[in-house]
Amino acid sequence: MILLAGGLILIVSPERTTEIFRRFPRSRTAAAVLTAVDLAWVALIVMRAPLGRFEFLKPYVIPASVVAFGIVFFFVDELLAPRALGGFLLLAGDPVLDAARWNPSYWRLAVVALVYLWVIAGMWLVLSPWRFRLCIEKLVPAIRMRIAGGVLAAAGGLVGGLALGCY
Repeated sequence: MILLAGGLILIVSPERTTEIFRRFPRSRTAAAVLTAVDLAWVALIVMRAPLGRFEFLKPYVIPASVVAFGIVFFFVDELLAPRALGGFLLLAGDPVLDAARWNPSYWRLAVVALVYLWVIAGMWLVLSPWRFRLCIEKLVPAIRMRIAGGVLAAAGGLVGGLALGCY
């Protein structure tokens, strides 16, 4: 549904969306929110994981994630928002793949392919966040932004249809 809504927003308001995308890489608010979500998610994963002989470290995970947030936010502030978005895309694939893993329908492979696209995009954003801005500049004409919105909306509609019909 997020893909569908995002695609519709791109179709309806490409100029406003372009301006938001242009400000996104340097946005400290977006960087703070996405970094906090990423670190909280990683902390939750570590807290739930069996750590074996490192189990004694679990009480320190939450304080360490708070310290890590401060360190990352103040020392890695250059293009942190796209990097944190990439981290979110990397983390978001796990629950979706877990949900699709045991489904008997072959349509689950469409969702798996979508998740792998997310992972590739996430790695790409983490490794070279400056390219986010280059991609936005290529989408600047309103017609290109609307086409991208149509592709996103179609992907969201496909995944939503699969969720209702196959899952």
